[in-house]
Amino acid sequence: MFWGNHTGQPMPYRGWNVVVGERRNNTKTQFAASIKRLLKWLQEYTSVDTVTLLLPVSDQQHLAVYATLGLEEEIRQQIRIPIGQGIAGRIAENMLPMIIDDVSAVEVYSPILRQKGLRSLVGIPIPINEQSIGVLHVGTFDSHYFNERDVQQLQLIAHRLKLMIGDADVLQIECDRHHNVGKLISYINIIHREFLLNLSALRKQILKLKNVVKTFYNSSIQRYIYVFSFMRSQVD
Repeated sequence: MFWGNHTGQPMPYRGWNVVVGERRNNTKTQFAASIKRLLKWLQEYTSVDTVTLLLPVSDQQHLAVYATLGLEEEIRQQIRIPIGQGIAGRIAENMLPMIIDDVSAVEVYSPILRQKGLRSLVGIPIPINEQSIGVLHVGTFDSHYFNERDVQQLQLIAHRLKLMIGDADVLQIECDRHHNVGKLISYINIIHREFLLNLSALRKQILKLKNVVKTFYNSSIQRYIYVFSFMRSQVD
């Protein structure tokens, strides 16, 4: 990876580009590897603890973490950020960069940010196309004061990411992945509901059997008392 002299940049950053290899990212694997290298480079270059790329899912109303260094739990827990909520959601909705000196003082949607102890953050929107907005943000666990220069550096990276995402059709891949995850979650919910219904029916059967046993027990005791009383009366 190196800084190259290219002219396909927005006017403020024309003449610079981040080059990741020579080949186009024609497969999901190649794209993921390129993104990982780019995020790792960004993490080292900016001396931050976390670097996160969020992309819209199929409903275009939520963002999901596509790749991250430092906040991997967000991927494992399949956290979706509603557009307009939390830090990334507000960045996507307002289409404006956001610099946060103290994350604990603002509303967050993902509990992972609190759990990991993220302290400072800077994030920017990535206008992928007319309908899709992604978000790129970096953060530190110690207090740090990001500035406009950090925003400009992220915008440079975001432009490269936009080109890479377009080449790889990664949005469609990501939408399909989250659609399949959604179907799996729906299936699990159906199984869970059926299990609860069966459990409820089983509980009713157990209570019914318990009442039968109790009735039989009481009846047996009463018969025993009657027989015992009768035999005693005969002896007397």
